[in-house]
Amino acid sequence: MELFLINLTSFPVVIYTFLMAIIICYWFLALLGAVDIEMFDLNFEVDLDLEIDGDIGTDIDPNASGLSGVTGFMLKWGLTGVPVTVVVSILIAFSWLLCYVAFSILGDLVPTDLLNTIFGFFLFILSFVFAIPLTSWIIKPLKKIFITHDAVKKSSLIGSECSVKTGKVTSSFGQATYDDGGAGMIFDVRAEEADGIKKGDLVVLIEYNEEEGSYKVKKLN
Repeated sequence: MELFLINLTSFPVVIYTFLMAIIICYWFLALLGAVDIEMFDLNFEVDLDLEIDGDIGTDIDPNASGLSGVTGFMLKWGLTGVPVTVVVSILIAFSWLLCYVAFSILGDLVPTDLLNTIFGFFLFILSFVFAIPLTSWIIKPLKKIFITHDAVKKSSLIGSECSVKTGKVTSSFGQATYDDGGAGMIFDVRAEEADGIKKGDLVVLIEYNEEEGSYKVKKLN
């Protein structure tokens, strides 16, 4: 036990020990509900949106021009698809483990304090480098757990076809159903009564009224 504590608090292991302490405290707070495990994901997604022309997905070319910094690093090594906090936690855990094991085996072989410092510096870097592919490998099966689906925006449905389900549609009344491939969606729709839109007619959504939460529709000929 004494040897374990000595190695735990020796350079460079002590750096990862300190980071592991922060990680453990974070996950303790997460279990209590005090913090969100996806608290850093918004900034990462914003970075992706700014640097990549297109949707976030598995088809992103990690060697594409314009990718840099943390965003490019994570894409290149496959460290995406799960919350950033999960990636960082696993990465630090592997780095600490590799650094601790290597120091326990090789630490006593370094003859002088100067060489010990140099050795510790390189061990710190190498532990992190070797932890990257291990982290990428371990999070692959976790990506299926963290698949998220963006909610459909009301404005994105403009141009969609719906079927009227009420007796008629007026400027203040009417509903229509939209086939989304699942249980379907029901919308409040509005149109001039003179348009003669009635139950069973096919209409197209042409405008969304934010205040009323309804769509202006036009009858399909």
